[in-house]
Amino acid sequence: MVEAFLAAIVGAGLSENDFWSSTPYLTDLRLAAVGKVRRESALLTGWMAERFAREERLQGPQTYIRQFFQSQDQAEVDAPDPIMFHRMAQDWGLEIEPYSE
Repeated sequence: MVEAFLAAIVGAGLSENDFWSSTPYLTDLRLAAVGKVRRESALLTGWMAERFAREERLQGPQTYIRQFFQSQDQAEVDAPDPIMFHRMAQDWGLEIEPYSE
C-alpha cells in the first residue's frame, strides 16, 4: 500500500520528500486535491473547446480574455435576479406580492 501511495504522489507531481514527511491522512488529502484540480481543468478545457466549436467566427485571444476576465458593473452584480428570487420563493411555497405604498 505504501508503494501505491508513493507512486500516486510522484504521479501527482509532488516530491518523494513530501510523501515521507507527511501523514497518510495528509497524503490522501493532497491526492484528492490534485485529482480535483485535474478534473476541473479537463472540464474547463472541454467546455471551452465546445464553446469555440460553436462560434461562427473565431476572434483573437485578447477578445476572449477581455470578455471572461473584465470586471462587471458592481451595481449589476449586486442587483438581485428577480426570476431567481421568484423561483426561490416558489420553492418555499411563498407568494410574492407586488410592492405598493
